[in-house]
Amino acid sequence: MKSIGGLALLLSLALPAPAARAAEETPRRLQAEVVKVYDGASFLIRPGLRGTLTGVATPPASARGGVEAGVFLKQLLEGRTVRLEVDEELLDPSGQAQYYVFLEDGTFVNALMLIRGYGRAVVKHPNVRYRDRLVEAEQTAKASRRGIWGTEFPDPKAPAPPRPERFPAPPFPYRR
Repeated sequence: MKSIGGLALLLSLALPAPAARAAEETPRRLQAEVVKVYDGASFLIRPGLRGTLTGVATPPASARGGVEAGVFLKQLLEGRTVRLEVDEELLDPSGQAQYYVFLEDGTFVNALMLIRGYGRAVVKHPNVRYRDRLVEAEQTAKASRRGIWGTEFPDPKAPAPPRPERFPAPPFPYRR
C-alpha cells in the first residue's frame, strides 16, 4: 500500500502539472520589424539580428527559382512588422536564429513560401511544431507543379535567347 502511495507522490512530482504543461506548449513569440531580406529564406530584423525561416530551404540565387524566392520574400517582409515564433531550438547549426514568421494578418510565411513553390520543406528534429503544415504545403506545390517543381522559373544556366538585331538589314539591297 505504501509503495503505491509513494509511487503516486513520485509521479506527481516528476510530471508537470497540467497548467505547467500548457505553459510549456505555448509558443515563444516576438514582434519585430524586418529591416532587410538577404535571399529567399534569410532576413535581418531590428535591432540587427539575422534570422532564417524554420523548415524552409530555398535555392541559391544561382539556381532556378533562387532569385524569384528572394524577390518574393523581400516584397512580403521588408519594412514590415512581423510576429516571429521560436520552436525548441533557436539557432541552426550555422548559428543563425530560426523563426516561424507570421504577417500581421496571420499569414504563415514559411508555409506560403512552400505552397508557392519557392522552396522545399526541411523539417529537422526538434523544430517540428508545424511539420505537417510545411510538408503539406510542399506537396501541394509539387502536385500543382508550382515554382521550382514546374517550369515557372527560367533556368539561369540555360543559354540566353538570341537578341534581335538592333537595326536589321533591309530585305533587299539598296541600289543607286
